[in-house]
Amino acid sequence: MLERKTRDITESKALSTTDKSVKERERSSLGQTGPLFSMTAVYAGETYVPISQPQYTCTNCGKKYKWQDSLKRHQRVECGNKEKKFSCHFCDRKFKYRYELRNHNFAHHRP
Repeated sequence: MLERKTRDITESKALSTTDKSVKERERSSLGQTGPLFSMTAVYAGETYVPISQPQYTCTNCGKKYKWQDSLKRHQRVECGNKEKKFSCHFCDRKFKYRYELRNHNFAHHRP
């Protein structure tokens, strides 16, 4: 795939009509229909082919996530009125994540 992205522009412009007609004949013999897109045309910006992404939706608030792990983290930490678990022992400030508390302590309460 990386090779296809890095092809020279002149190479992508070199597609002739005979190449396309050969490809069309091959597609019709295989029973495939629909528009004919060459890989160079897709990467050259001449044609946009959308790639469908699975979306995971939170049942409580409706937020959508690309990855299931992100949805699980959202439901565990962020969704709803969850209380922040990590509190500073010096100033009673609260944080969602332990790394936020650690950064706060280094920045504000260093000895």
